[in-house]
Amino acid sequence: MDSVRYVFGVICVIIMPSGMLFWFLIHPWARRWRRLGPTLTYHIVLPVVIALGAVLYRFRAPLLGKDLGTNWILIGITGVSYAITMWFESQYWRHLSIATLTGVTELSRNGNETGKLLREGIYARLRHPRYASAGLGLIGNVLLINYLGLYILFLLVIPMGLWLLALEERELVDRFGDAYRQYQREVPQLIPRLRRTR
Repeated sequence: MDSVRYVFGVICVIIMPSGMLFWFLIHPWARRWRRLGPTLTYHIVLPVVIALGAVLYRFRAPLLGKDLGTNWILIGITGVSYAITMWFESQYWRHLSIATLTGVTELSRNGNETGKLLREGIYARLRHPRYASAGLGLIGNVLLINYLGLYILFLLVIPMGLWLLALEERELVDRFGDAYRQYQREVPQLIPRLRRTR
């Protein structure tokens, strides 16, 4: 179990910051990237993200920090976290294509015209099920892996994730205008609404 936790820990140390960097490079400049299209954008952005991943891998040991050991209570909590995460993912995957999940749709030159404001299914209960799912999954990962450095990294990722969410909200207002502002008033951001909005 210790070696499994270590491998997952190394993956987390690389993926968490690198994934956030990717979206921080995309969201603030989405309109400019759209002029280039997804292929050229990815050829510019991905080498930067991969370079960060390589640096993080090089410093994986100090970033992981002290191993706090296998804790079966935390693993049990992880199981619950993963179950809720999988439910969220099953809900939003019904409405999103791979192209949307990877940003291709929003980076396409005609993305503004063809993009659709989702208000069905899980999107009638909360605006950002992907962020809610990612947050719960991340909590599960950190508890399962149980390394001190990942707890510290998690505390840094929370405000960064909220900042990233604010950038995405700004971009969505830019794309959908008053329709998205109305959606913001009617549907909560991260905590699901038990009843559907009409």
